[in-house]
Amino acid sequence: MTVYWKRMRNNWAFAIAILAYLVCFCNCTGDNSSTGGSILSEEDRIKVKSDTFGVASALDSCKAIALTPDSFLLGECETHFGAIKADILTQLACPEGFQYPTKLASVSENGDTIYRDLKPTVDSVCLYLYYNTWYGDGSTPLGINVYEMDRQTLSSNLRYESNLQLTDYCSMDESTRVTTYSSIIVPNSPTDSSYSSETEKYISTICIKLSDDFAKRFFQIKDFSSQQAFNEQFKGLYICTDFGGSNVLYIKDMVMTVFYHFTMPRPSTTDSVIYDTKSFYVNEEVRQVNRYLYPDRDKILQQYSHVKDTNYVVSPANIYTLLSVRMDSIFSRIEDQLGDDSALYSVYVNKANLTVDVLYSDATTDRPRDSWDSPAANMLLIKEDYIDTFFSKNELPTDTNAIVASLVTSVDTLDNLTYSYTYDLSKLLTKQLRTNKDVDELRFALVPVAVSTTTSGSMTAIKQLQTISTTRIRSANNSIDPMDIEVVYCSFNRTR
Repeated sequence: MTVYWKRMRNNWAFAIAILAYLVCFCNCTGDNSSTGGSILSEEDRIKVKSDTFGVASALDSCKAIALTPDSFLLGECETHFGAIKADILTQLACPEGFQYPTKLASVSENGDTIYRDLKPTVDSVCLYLYYNTWYGDGSTPLGINVYEMDRQTLSSNLRYESNLQLTDYCSMDESTRVTTYSSIIVPNSPTDSSYSSETEKYISTICIKLSDDFAKRFFQIKDFSSQQAFNEQFKGLYICTDFGGSNVLYIKDMVMTVFYHFTMPRPSTTDSVIYDTKSFYVNEEVRQVNRYLYPDRDKILQQYSHVKDTNYVVSPANIYTLLSVRMDSIFSRIEDQLGDDSALYSVYVNKANLTVDVLYSDATTDRPRDSWDSPAANMLLIKEDYIDTFFSKNELPTDTNAIVASLVTSVDTLDNLTYSYTYDLSKLLTKQLRTNKDVDELRFALVPVAVSTTTSGSMTAIKQLQTISTTRIRSANNSIDPMDIEVVYCSFNRTR
């Protein structure tokens, strides 16, 4: 019943749109507007038609995504679509020009400058991970381990993806392990927290004490003249989990802090011991890569490919839904509807709505948050062969190659909540009619994305979603309400 009324409502919307278009055109013909369309000759009349065209949909695996992380996944757990294991490779920002205090200059009574050695000594080095949420079972412990990257550092010029080879950067030898033992934490029971000025809230904090051998070795680094010089001495850290498989942390920030002390000579009293710290941050000045591994993805993909009524889009870098549109069928139908003389007419696609219905129910007391997946807030419809170019060049949607839609909530005639993404393909189809009509088929991918905007709402950046989400959608083969494109198109005589 819901689908019936939905279709009836869409048909009325099409009829009203066509009627409004004709009324506006016929009543805006110069000084003789009162005579309406009666004075138009047949070749001057605008032709308006509407149609519904089917699409095909199928699942496909996403091998990797381009990474520009502002938060990181760390951990391992089962989802509705198989297991995910996430780890992190990162550089640390060089504090350019920094020096540990080594000498104290003072002036003697006769005016000579006297230098005294301060002899700074390292006490410890700690890595701090800050998180505000997690996916999975927050009451189950997990163990975090840290290794030093020993083979090569990350390049500032390369575009890294989420499936890079770990062994290219870290040998994982015992000598590269910089933790004496795994740091065991329980996500929903943090042992420490820090105040975040950004959110004005306290954020859970993990403090991992690194080994004494590493602390001494790192403290020997003296060249902080540039990031490149620093990277040659210290390539970075590899952070992973080696215990637990029930949760994934959303790491917001990371910083490594050196704790050290030195003795301050006093001429007439006992020397003072000064304790100090120096922090090395993970920020936008250095490279980071969040790796995602899906050990059973092929098996899961095969399993869900046999589901007829539903398709899936799973992030990060897991499963996509591919859509194919038969352009030759659409253009052939348009020509048939406009008549044999359609070559004489300029054809415009005024409306071409592809509605992707989302199958989603809110959490209930019987289904808490940790046991269900939320759909993506924004979904990009993009030409399949354009994905790599779009994200590598940090482009924005143009409506002819890529279109972004937000998840919209509405209420149907039976007061049920419905969720959907709607894409207007009119500009894309019109461009194909003008420039590349010989293309038989267009293939698109539905890609979950994060959208950045200005305070006024203008879009500034789009990147592939890097949080765990599952969007269930009504497929093109759905037996009740299959996915399709509703099109309104028109033409007028280009020779007039």
